[in-house]
Amino acid sequence: MNQPKKMDRRIARTRRALKSALIELSLEKGYEQISIRDLTHRADIGYATFFRHFRSKDELATYCMHAVITEVFAAIESASTLEEECLAVYERLEKHRDLCFFGLALPRNHPALQPILEEALNWVSTIYMARDEESIPWEVAANHLVNSTVELVRWWLTDGQDYSSEQMALMQNELIIKVTENVALNRRMQTPREAALE
Repeated sequence: MNQPKKMDRRIARTRRALKSALIELSLEKGYEQISIRDLTHRADIGYATFFRHFRSKDELATYCMHAVITEVFAAIESASTLEEECLAVYERLEKHRDLCFFGLALPRNHPALQPILEEALNWVSTIYMARDEESIPWEVAANHLVNSTVELVRWWLTDGQDYSSEQMALMQNELIIKVTENVALNRRMQTPREAALE
């Protein structure tokens, strides 16, 4: 009866080891320079074991990034105000600082990053509509909002580490969200979450 749970724990342990190996090696010598052999050696697992979990290094990277974005959006969903949403994002990013460094070092078109950008744009679409589609189309404003946030996070992790997650959430709200709302976006009357609560 206990065997499946033991197997589950073993799978989780192996994946944690591979995740740690990927982040450590990426920060040491760069993602492109890492081989599967490097990963399995650092994680202390057999070479064939890697392929029982992932088909490629890119798939492992996607798995790692997906775990963080799932946690971030779960935290956003439980927040009740925009300020709480911003804070939830920065608290999760701070918790996973090394993984964020790893993600920000990947090329923008890397397959591990595409789902994250899509999720972020989908989230923006549930909250906002364009104020004037002819002046500033929704796609332009949404991309600005998401990419400005990415660059603010990049700055925070590399140069602005003296600032707390609370301070960063406030700055994002003031510098990016409120400004973009002021010139390009209107909040929808109800978000899907608010409608579901009724």
